[in-house]
This record gives sequence, structure tokens and C-alpha cells, in this order.
Amino acid sequence: MCDLVALAYADEYRGAEVLAMLRRLRTGAFGEVVDAVALVRRTDWTVLLSREVDLSVTDDCCLRFWRGLIASLIVAPGVASLRGKVLEYGIAPEFERRLAGVLPPGSSAVMLIVSAAAQAGITVALSSFGGTLCETPIGRFCTHEHQDVGAYA
Repeated sequence: MCDLVALAYADEYRGAEVLAMLRRLRTGAFGEVVDAVALVRRTDWTVLLSREVDLSVTDDCCLRFWRGLIASLIVAPGVASLRGKVLEYGIAPEFERRLAGVLPPGSSAVMLIVSAAAQAGITVALSSFGGTLCETPIGRFCTHEHQDVGAYA
């Protein structure tokens, strides 16, 4: 079982900056991160998702997972075909409401998937980055690719 942790910021650029710092840290609690993305909710309501992609992997199921999850959590133009129900991902509806409240247009976030066992350590470590923390257990996540490419590629 995994947990979804979101760290939201009022600034459009802070989410990407924090994700870059987390990638450099890859030690201690951050070594337990399964996958991570940064997202920006632009002032025109569109959403930009940033994730490193390994070009040697031909079928990136995790990118499809993130696109579907983000489209289900955050209403944005042009993603209606990707939008599902958060319950399909094993996410509580309260998390969706809280995330919508902390991600107005012009904001950003880092979203991490961590093992449930490492979640407490990650939460403590993330407190040094500021922002608003939201977390929930997540029931559906693809993991087979991460065995091939390593932690939050």
C-alpha cells in the first residue's frame, strides 16, 4: 500500500523547485519516494505536469497514471476524456476537496507516492520545504516500471 502526499504552494514555480531539490537529496527519507511529479495550475486553469521520463522505457504506464490521477483531482480544460473518479484510485473524496482548496489558479504542487511505511518520515522531512501538506492512502498505482528505472525517475 502507498500514500499520496501533496505539498502545495501559492507560487507557480515553487513546486518544480522543490521537486528538483528532492531529486538531488535522494537520501534518508527521500530515498523511500516511489514516484514524484510537479504540477502547475496556471491562471488560465490549465494544468502543467512535470516528470522526468526515461526514454529507454517505451510504455510509460506511470505517466498515464499521473495524467489520469491529476485530471481526476483537478478540473482543467481539455482533460475531460482523462477524468475518472478519485475512488477508482483509492483516494478519499476529502483529499480531492482539500487539494482543490490549496491549488487555486496560479499555484503549484509536488505530488509524491511513498510507501505507507515511509510516510511518517517523509512528512517530517517535507516540513522544511514549507507549503501546505495534504496526504491520503492510495489504492491503485503501477509499480512494475519502477523496478526497472529506479526511484522517482
